[in-house]
Amino acid sequence: MAAMGPYDSTLQMFVQTPQPIDMSRLSFMRWLAEQGKLEHRVAGPPSGPLVTRTGSAQATATVSVAA
Repeated sequence: MAAMGPYDSTLQMFVQTPQPIDMSRLSFMRWLAEQGKLEHRVAGPPSGPLVTRTGSAQATATVSVAA
Protein backbone atom coordinates (compact mmCIF):
# COMPACT_ATOMS: atom_id res chain seq x y z
CA MET A 1 0.00 0.00 0.00
CA ALA A 2 1.41 3.38 -0.97
CA ALA A 3 1.74 6.02 1.76
CA MET A 4 -0.78 8.87 1.59
CA GLY A 5 1.65 11.48 2.87
CA PRO A 6 4.31 11.99 5.50
CA TYR A 7 3.96 9.96 8.69
CA ASP A 8 3.53 11.92 11.94
CA SER A 9 4.87 9.75 14.76
CA THR A 10 3.26 11.99 17.40
CA LEU A 11 -0.21 11.42 15.94
CA GLN A 12 0.74 7.91 14.82
CA MET A 13 -0.88 8.42 11.45
CA PHE A 14 -0.23 9.64 7.93
CA VAL A 15 -0.99 13.31 7.45
CA GLN A 16 -1.81 15.35 4.37
CA THR A 17 -0.99 18.98 3.71
CA PRO A 18 -4.01 21.31 3.87
CA GLN A 19 -5.62 22.02 0.50
CA PRO A 20 -7.12 25.39 -0.47
CA ILE A 21 -10.85 25.67 0.17
CA ASP A 22 -12.93 25.55 -3.02
CA MET A 23 -15.91 27.79 -2.25
CA SER A 24 -17.66 26.93 -5.53
CA ARG A 25 -17.57 23.23 -4.60
CA LEU A 26 -18.90 23.96 -1.11
CA SER A 27 -21.74 26.10 -2.45
CA PHE A 28 -22.60 23.41 -5.02
CA MET A 29 -22.70 20.75 -2.29
CA ARG A 30 -24.95 23.02 -0.22
CA TRP A 31 -27.23 23.53 -3.24
CA LEU A 32 -27.42 19.75 -3.77
CA ALA A 33 -28.39 19.28 -0.12
CA GLU A 34 -31.04 22.01 -0.29
CA GLN A 35 -32.52 20.44 -3.43
CA GLY A 36 -32.71 17.01 -1.76
CA LYS A 37 -30.15 15.47 -4.12
CA LEU A 38 -27.90 14.07 -1.36
CA GLU A 39 -28.42 11.04 0.87
CA HIS A 40 -29.50 13.19 3.81
CA ARG A 41 -31.43 16.39 4.42
CA VAL A 42 -29.90 19.74 5.28
CA ALA A 43 -29.16 19.71 9.01
CA GLY A 44 -29.69 23.43 9.44
CA PRO A 45 -28.87 26.86 8.08
CA PRO A 46 -25.32 27.56 6.83
CA SER A 47 -22.99 28.43 9.70
CA GLY A 48 -19.33 28.65 10.58
CA PRO A 49 -16.33 30.66 9.41
CA LEU A 50 -16.95 30.04 5.68
CA VAL A 51 -20.40 31.62 5.63
CA THR A 52 -20.69 35.29 4.75
CA ARG A 53 -23.41 37.50 6.15
CA THR A 54 -24.98 38.01 2.73
CA GLY A 55 -24.85 34.30 1.95
CA SER A 56 -22.77 34.89 -1.17
CA ALA A 57 -20.68 31.84 -2.04
CA GLN A 58 -18.34 33.97 -4.14
CA ALA A 59 -16.87 35.84 -1.15
CA THR A 60 -13.61 34.59 0.23
CA ALA A 61 -13.16 33.62 3.86
CA THR A 62 -10.09 32.99 5.93
CA VAL A 63 -9.93 29.83 7.99
CA SER A 64 -7.24 29.01 10.49
CA VAL A 65 -6.16 25.41 10.74
CA ALA A 66 -4.91 24.12 14.07
CA ALA A 67 -1.40 22.73 13.80
